[in-house]
Amino acid sequence: MKWGLNVKFICYTVFIVVFISLVFSVVFMLQSRKALLHEFNTRAQSLVKNLALNIEVHLLMENKVQLTSLAQNLVQEKDVQQVTIFDQSGRPLVSVDKKITLLAWEKETVVSPVYFSPETGEGITEDMSLFFEKETVTTEDDRFQPDKVLGRVEVIFSRKGIMKTLDRMRWWIIIAATAAAFIGGIAALYFSHTLIMPMQRLARATYSIARGNWQERLDIVRTDELGQLTESFNIMAESLIIKKQQLENTYRELSQKEKMAEIGKFSMIIAHELKNPLGIIKGSVDILQKQTTEARIRETMIGYIQEEVKRLNKLIEDFLAFARPTPPQKAISDLNSVIKKVSEHFMVPEELAKQISLAIDLGSLPPIALDENQIYQVLLNLINNAVQAIEHEGIIRIQTKGLDGWVRVRVSNSGSKIADEIKEKIFEPFFTTKAKGTGLGLAIVKKFVENHNGRIELSDLPDDDTVFVIFLPVEDS
Repeated sequence: MKWGLNVKFICYTVFIVVFISLVFSVVFMLQSRKALLHEFNTRAQSLVKNLALNIEVHLLMENKVQLTSLAQNLVQEKDVQQVTIFDQSGRPLVSVDKKITLLAWEKETVVSPVYFSPETGEGITEDMSLFFEKETVTTEDDRFQPDKVLGRVEVIFSRKGIMKTLDRMRWWIIIAATAAAFIGGIAALYFSHTLIMPMQRLARATYSIARGNWQERLDIVRTDELGQLTESFNIMAESLIIKKQQLENTYRELSQKEKMAEIGKFSMIIAHELKNPLGIIKGSVDILQKQTTEARIRETMIGYIQEEVKRLNKLIEDFLAFARPTPPQKAISDLNSVIKKVSEHFMVPEELAKQISLAIDLGSLPPIALDENQIYQVLLNLINNAVQAIEHEGIIRIQTKGLDGWVRVRVSNSGSKIADEIKEKIFEPFFTTKAKGTGLGLAIVKKFVENHNGRIELSDLPDDDTVFVIFLPVEDS
């Protein structure tokens, strides 16, 4: 599926908005979680240390009533789940909780030791201080030694509050990201409508002109750069029409000049080709008109007249075959049978006094659609051209072969080679190297082959043989 520029622009815009929103959301979540946890831990440590400072005397005297009261006061705090006070030996003296079951990841345990520090103890009477001091000096009970650990406080905090806060933040982030994607999509649609769609309109108009709709124009509805581009497009379209008209006029003029040149060339050839035969005919008639002309001379003159009439007839036939439209009348035929027909009619004129033989090598060919008369004329012209190219004696070979999707016909003659400088001209009309000839034989061959959607090529063999290769398509059948 090919996505248009409009769809790509919308998708890319929404993707970028969502990506940026998610990145900032993740960073914000991580920083917020870090700040909440820090605040939670700081508060928890503060509450536990404060309790540890307030229970020194009561823990020393193992006053469970006061310890329970202080523990209950702490349990009333938010997020405090359970408070346990242990004595110096690790035996729990007091344990107070809210009777709420927490999962392992919902608990946060904070432990703080309780030290005996008389110099920092508040609320201790002077007598009690003296008693502690006296006991510290006179007894060996290390319970009354300064900075001695009297026990520890263990407080379990619930992290449900933080987790709920983080969950709410996540939901708000998801909502914000969705809203950002929605707003980004609307913004992308707006910019697509204002930027991409006018460009698509220009692309469609350009394609329409490329398909030949020269009258395609666009309305100018903007004053920005796209409006200027639309105006430039309309100017370009007008300029193209003007250039097209100029090219058509130039083409008509060139075509007319070419036609006139062809008519002039044609007239020169006609004049040249008709002048000599008519001169011979006129001279022969003048001799025949004389009463004193001998019978033998009369017979010779009549032969001249007949020969020149044949030449004139051949000349006219060649001109008509080349000049008039001759669409092929195709029918499914066997090309080998056409070649056999040509070989049966092959005959070297006696006046040429040449020893020429015809050899055919016919391969297995599929039936193809062709005009037998035109293909017969093609082969006959090539054979006649080969006969004229051979000076005294030689062989003309015709070979056929079926290729991949093509039928190949090779017509070669021995003992002659076409000069390299004229190879590109031999198929041009009126080009000939012979003293007598119209130069239309090979031009007619090329025209008839192309009428069959085929092609003809010229090549030379190492032994100076000239080869004409014809390719006719099988698929047209």
